[in-house]
Amino acid sequence: MQLEQESHLEEVMEKETHLNSMHDCIEQLVNEQKEMITLFYLKEVCYKEIAETTGVDINLVRSYIQNGRRNLKICMEKQAKTLS
Repeated sequence: MQLEQESHLEEVMEKETHLNSMHDCIEQLVNEQKEMITLFYLKEVCYKEIAETTGVDINLVRSYIQNGRRNLKICMEKQAKTLS
């Protein structure tokens, strides 16, 4: 039972570290990328709605999300290496 609790605690702490890292990386994105990533992934708004509410062309919305996702991945990988 003790081993199970320790394993669960380690999982929770790892997830918290991962989420904190993701939050830090999102904050480092260019403003447009940060806004589009937040709307699309965290608030679950579709591309069309993002384009309509922000006034940004839908192709540019796609570009911001794609580039933001790439930059987020790069940042997360760098942070994972520094934690290892």
